[in-house]
Amino acid sequence: MDKILEKKVEGKADVYLHNHLANSAYWFKQQIEKKIESGDRSGIAFDYLACATSIAFTNEAHINFFGMKCVKGFVEREPIEAKVATVFTAFKMPIVWETRPLSSFRAMKNLRDTLAHGKPAEIRHNSVTSATPDQQNIIDNLKADWQKALTHEPIMTAYKDMDDLFKQLLEKSGLSLFDTIEQTNYTISLIERKQA
Repeated sequence: MDKILEKKVEGKADVYLHNHLANSAYWFKQQIEKKIESGDRSGIAFDYLACATSIAFTNEAHINFFGMKCVKGFVEREPIEAKVATVFTAFKMPIVWETRPLSSFRAMKNLRDTLAHGKPAEIRHNSVTSATPDQQNIIDNLKADWQKALTHEPIMTAYKDMDDLFKQLLEKSGLSLFDTIEQTNYTISLIERKQA
């Protein structure tokens, strides 16, 4: 009689997207800082764009994570303001959109929404102005609002606020940092069967 080997696989995976998004935001933040330090700013606008988008996605993923893990009846498909209110209320945290960290949260969310909808901006500017060495004020008048938002200070502030908010949510949630990290556990058993 021939023997047949079969595999029995059992497992469990906790895949937490917020980790990947936060790592993406961190990666682009590091690229920006390296370029500024080296003086080679080539492509830095793309790094700001990617960092800002990653921050916006990470913020929502953090809210979804803590909501799903800690708030009974949490609805992931709600608008972001409603989800923040649900989680913050459950954690007894003040909801103040006009100050940091939520003002940065909203700014990155609004930027993400603008980018996601891809509406063109047609800007016209016509004025007489005194010449300055860099003419930056003229150039700024010909930028879309989303382009004006992609500058160093708001992006770095939003990154810090994203990180600080995660730490606050983690503390209020009662979860450990280990609870927020992806885990995969599985076993493979080989079963030998005799073929009839």
